[in-house]
Amino acid sequence: MVIAATGSAYCRQGRPHRTCLHRNQYDILTGSVSGEFSAFAGAIQAIRTGPRSHNNKKPPMNTLGTGIYRISSDYLILLTELAFEQGLSAGDLLPGSGLTEDILFQPGVSVGHESCLHVVDRFCQLTGDMSLALDYGKRMTLARHGALGYAAQYSATMADAAQKVMRYVETRAQIFAIRRAASHGQRHLIIEARFGHELAGPFLTLAFLSSIETICRTLTGPRGQQACSCIHSTVSADLSQQTTLPHCQVLTGQSGNRLSWPESALEHPLPFFNPQLENLAQSRLESALNDLNRQQPLSDRVTQILDDHLAQMPAAGQVASMLCMSAATLNRHLRNEGSSFRQLRDEVRFRHARQLLQSPLAVEQIAARLGYSDASNFATAFRSWSGVSPSAYRRQPDACPFTG
Repeated sequence: MVIAATGSAYCRQGRPHRTCLHRNQYDILTGSVSGEFSAFAGAIQAIRTGPRSHNNKKPPMNTLGTGIYRISSDYLILLTELAFEQGLSAGDLLPGSGLTEDILFQPGVSVGHESCLHVVDRFCQLTGDMSLALDYGKRMTLARHGALGYAAQYSATMADAAQKVMRYVETRAQIFAIRRAASHGQRHLIIEARFGHELAGPFLTLAFLSSIETICRTLTGPRGQQACSCIHSTVSADLSQQTTLPHCQVLTGQSGNRLSWPESALEHPLPFFNPQLENLAQSRLESALNDLNRQQPLSDRVTQILDDHLAQMPAAGQVASMLCMSAATLNRHLRNEGSSFRQLRDEVRFRHARQLLQSPLAVEQIAARLGYSDASNFATAFRSWSGVSPSAYRRQPDACPFTG
C-alpha cells in the first residue's frame, strides 16, 4: 500500500451515501457492536486537537496523559499484550507516563502523545529488543486500524486503497510525516517520526512499516504472497535475519524509513472488493474528518502540512490552496489565532533542525532537508532562532530555546 501527502488530504469535501448492508457488517463499521470492534470505532475519535504551540504539553480535553496530539489507547493496549509475553506488566511500563493501569480497561479513548511515547520508550528500555517492533506492527491488522482498515480492505485496487489511506490517515495517526515515491519498478512508502524520541520514534516507525507490509500482503492475496518487499529503517540493531515478516528484507542503520514493494505485485484487482462496505467505511471516515476539522485549530493544520512538505516548503498561497481557501483568508484566520504563517514555518523548521543536528548529517544536508537553497541561508535563519550557529548548537543541543 502506498501513500502520498497531497492537497486532497486536507480539503474535506464530499461524502458517500449510506448503503443497505447486513446488520452485523454495518454494526462493525459504525462501532455499534460490543467487544473489540467497539474499540476500533472509538479509536476513530482519537484525532488531533489542541493548542498551536508544540511546546505546550497540556493535552486536549477528554484526553488522558500529556501531549497535544491524540493517540488511541488501543495501540497502548496492544503493546501491553506484547509486553506481557515478554514477562512485563503494565505496571512496568506506565511509571512516569501520567497514566494508570485503568487505561487497559478503556479501549478507544484518547491518550496524549507524550504519555504514549514514554510508555513505548519504557518498553524498548526494558526489553532491549528492537526486533519486537516488527511483531508489534504485524499485530496491527486491518481490523486494528478501524474504519480506515476496512476502507482499504474493500477497495477495488491498491491505488484506490492508497488514496483512501492517504486521505483519512489523520483519523488514526498523527505522529508521522508520510509521502510516497516510485522508481525502477518499485513503489515506496516513506515515513518520518515527527517527534525526536531516541527509542520510541524508530520503534514506532518500524512498527508502522511492518503493519503496512503485512496489510499489503493480505490485500494483494495469492499474487502478493511471494512478492519480495524491503523495509529501510533507522533502527541501529541488525534485523537482517528476522523471520517475523516472510519475504521481506529489513535493512537497518539507514538514513531514512521506507517500505518498498514491486509494482507488479500491486497492479491487480483486490480480492475483497465490496462497494457497499467500501462506501460505508468511507462515510464513517468522512465523519471523523469533519470532527477533526471542527476541533482542530487552523494553525495546527498548517503546521501539519508544513511537516509533511518539509523539503519542498510550500508558500502561504500553496498551503491556502491545500486548505481550500485564499491566502488572504488563511492569513486572517491565523492572525485571529495569534499566529502567522511565517512564525509557524519557522517553528517547524527549527523543531526539525534541532532533531537533525543530533544526527551525523552535514549542515548542507540538513539545509536541503529543510527546504533551503544553501547552507548559509539555513545558518542565518538558525542563528536568528536560537542565538547560535548550527555548529555551536550541535555541541550543546539542549541549551537553546526558540526565540522567534
